[in-house]
Amino acid sequence: MKTIRKIIKLIFFVSIIAFIISFFQIKKLPEKRNIIKSTCNEPLQTKTNTEPFSIEKNGKTYLVTPLYNYELNGLIVSYHHSSDWLDYYHEKWEDYLNLKDICIIWGQNIESDIYQKMTFKNKSYSCWWNLKFGTNQTEWSKFKNANISNNHLLSNNDKINEIILKTRKGDQIYLKGYLVNYSLNDGTFKRESSTTRTDTGMNSCETIFVEDFQIIKKANSPWRDIYDYSKYLITGSFILLTLLFFKDT
Repeated sequence: MKTIRKIIKLIFFVSIIAFIISFFQIKKLPEKRNIIKSTCNEPLQTKTNTEPFSIEKNGKTYLVTPLYNYELNGLIVSYHHSSDWLDYYHEKWEDYLNLKDICIIWGQNIESDIYQKMTFKNKSYSCWWNLKFGTNQTEWSKFKNANISNNHLLSNNDKINEIILKTRKGDQIYLKGYLVNYSLNDGTFKRESSTTRTDTGMNSCETIFVEDFQIIKKANSPWRDIYDYSKYLITGSFILLTLLFFKDT
């Protein structure tokens, strides 16, 4: 029994170390040399003939109005799950259609390598960025506001939803769908989409009804596996140690 307890303790402490190391590794953005060519492409926005349509979700009916066809390649630098327990606004406004927000860069912001000298953070409905501490402020000239967007992703397809939810920081993705406005049928909630990449501030986010979503290249795959498995090992070994403690008591 003592040998078993020692093995479990070893697993517990090694898992904690693995968890801490991998936690920081999975947050790293890929180096420029690992960026594929299509990730730098400009978004493609064209006219659409798609008529408005209704979607039901969580007992609510939403009216979705397509504005333009839209295709986007890019590098995810930050994201926010609408179901996050700290997210207050989606629940308050009964906005169950907005699955996830992803902040994406492309073009000059990748080619200049400036993204490696920056920090990015998502909050409910917004994305924030800044230069890393100690970076010369002259580096700001390399960053282009027209080559970054925060995207509110909507989908009514279970397979697409699953892929969207799996995406993480550093992934290179491709999506296709519509820039849309959407609202609750009772008129209590409405959200509109930006239709240009040159605006900033409030109401500058793109709202996209997604019809195709692909992870072209994952980032930090080995570290993600270590991170995920270490969480399970920490939990499992802690439970076993607790049971052994009470058994001895």
